[in-house]
Amino acid sequence: MAERAKKEAAKRPTQTRRRTSVRRQELITAAARLFASRGYYAVTVDDIGDALGLSGPALYRHFPSKEALLVAVFDQVIENQRDQIRGVLSDAADPPAALEAMVRLHVKFAVEQRENMAVWRQEFHHLPEADSWRLRRAQRLYVEEWVHVIHELRPELNDAGVRALVHGVLGLLQSPSDFQSGLADEGVMNLLMTMAVAAVFQASTEPLDFPSLAAKSRSAARSA
Repeated sequence: MAERAKKEAAKRPTQTRRRTSVRRQELITAAARLFASRGYYAVTVDDIGDALGLSGPALYRHFPSKEALLVAVFDQVIENQRDQIRGVLSDAADPPAALEAMVRLHVKFAVEQRENMAVWRQEFHHLPEADSWRLRRAQRLYVEEWVHVIHELRPELNDAGVRALVHGVLGLLQSPSDFQSGLADEGVMNLLMTMAVAAVFQASTEPLDFPSLAAKSRSAARSA
């Protein structure tokens, strides 16, 4: 009996940490949903607690303030993106394979994490300066991964052209956080991936020859 009691006692800290981790994640998810739908200032700590059947004081056991919860939402967004892009780049055999994986990863994230992406866009300016600087730096490092791959694919473009192209493609891929098209998620993802890849390989800083580009695109569509 004494041995069993010791084993049970040893389990309790691990179980407590697991429950705490699950509850923190639930709070981050609920906060992201409420911040996206109502705006940061309109949401109270009690609103977030009510979404999970918790009182305000219970929430404070996990986060010291609503602001800290907003920071946690943003941390989750950038950490997920950073970890996943490192994984796909390490598995990619060459730059085209890396681009395909990055495009698929980013649009999938934008579709599945619409609420977090909307909160990032709408509420980032509410962050404390130190957190804003830290998260902006993490975001720049993520963008640099794209810049490196697209430099390999479009060596004729200068650095400014590549960076403009990267930001345009990322804006396109994360557009699902701005609107609901009525398409199923798979259709949205396929459409945006097609557009993003076309942009990477066809975009130019030269003046647009629209008739020539349109004719070329129609010919490619007919032969597809």
